[in-house]
Amino acid sequence: MRGALSVLCAAKLHKNQLERHLELFEYIPEIKRVIVVRREALDTRLSKLENYPIEPGSVAREMWNMARAVGDVITRERIDWVIGFNPVPWGSVALGAAKAKRVPSCLSLIGMDFLQLQRAWGWPFLQAVRRAEAVTVTGASMQQRLAEMGVSASKITVLPHSVDLLRFAPGELEPTWDVVSVGQLIKRKRMDVLIRAVAQLLPRGVRVRLAIMGTGPEEAALRALCEQLGVTEQVSFLGYRNDVEAVLKQARVFALASAWEGVPFALMEAMASGLVPVVTRVGTIEDWVTHGESGLLVEVDQVDELADALHTALFTRGAAMRMKILKDRERLSLQHGAQVWRGILGL
Repeated sequence: MRGALSVLCAAKLHKNQLERHLELFEYIPEIKRVIVVRREALDTRLSKLENYPIEPGSVAREMWNMARAVGDVITRERIDWVIGFNPVPWGSVALGAAKAKRVPSCLSLIGMDFLQLQRAWGWPFLQAVRRAEAVTVTGASMQQRLAEMGVSASKITVLPHSVDLLRFAPGELEPTWDVVSVGQLIKRKRMDVLIRAVAQLLPRGVRVRLAIMGTGPEEAALRALCEQLGVTEQVSFLGYRNDVEAVLKQARVFALASAWEGVPFALMEAMASGLVPVVTRVGTIEDWVTHGESGLLVEVDQVDELADALHTALFTRGAAMRMKILKDRERLSLQHGAQVWRGILGL
């Protein structure tokens, strides 16, 4: 394999998520170019990135456009690896084009795609994952389940959601908020459950200050719920913020009440900042948060359990768990994630 590698990424991911994944390639000197094939071009600060947008259309039309674009780029640019974020459907389409050109491919499963592979209509995409030279997953539990589904265990690698440890670092000032939550204001995120848990602590004489970062269609309903429960002054809606790290530095606990996640970057950023996570048992979060040691895990939609966990994290065991989180902080670094990719690519 040549010393200067060119990588093609076929992507369905949201722009912000994709940029965070591609950031790891900035720390691999052998990779000189990262050509991204997707519906919209990325406006990004990454130095190695080149855009190759495909024309939008129906699903069938876009799948055709993706296959043709990947084949064209492989032929013209001498691509060394094709990477698909995610396999449903663009990554699998790109894999087919890569196989036709005899270029190795890696399919990266982030979250929802893993669930889709297990449905009846997901069989073709599972077959694509089985055919890939390499597969990345977000945690050991997903790794084990894929092996049970017939994917060769030897080619599955756990790829952490890595973050910039210089940007996301523990704060030194007195916290402004006790708890912070980050995410879209949509039903799946269950911000209403978190607000109810905060309200439930009031009769115990515990007045928790909660900051919610994010926007979405549920904002009006959530504000109304705060007023109904009498916690309007305790809950701050911060909207969308570019300085997430500044807010995390001003909090003690990170809360996530979602009904489904893979492994959110927000969780990794919070842990890198030294916040104690109180999170639901969803996705592969349990691979990164050990209950009672590096955070607390609760069941979905259990307000009482979430309220108890917030109280424990804030007043009983928070300091010990924070020490454990900071001790293991380096595993979240961009440099560590880059080393994982180096192993996958044979560098």
